[in-house]
Amino acid sequence: MKQDDKTQHEIRKIAYGLWIKDGQPEGRDREHWEAAKEIWAFRSHNHVLDESDDSAAGTAKKSRQASSAN
Repeated sequence: MKQDDKTQHEIRKIAYGLWIKDGQPEGRDREHWEAAKEIWAFRSHNHVLDESDDSAAGTAKKSRQASSAN
């Protein structure tokens, strides 16, 4: 997959998530797309983990805390 295709795919996933979170409203696709582009740019520029990575990191942190307590 080319970088442009990968970028578009990531933005599409973010926009879809925003649309779902907003209750799947009709006629606001452009708003969700623009917001998704901003989120993608922020994440890619700052190397922020996506939500799936955050949950994995949280699980690992809890495991370490539990090990330390024993």
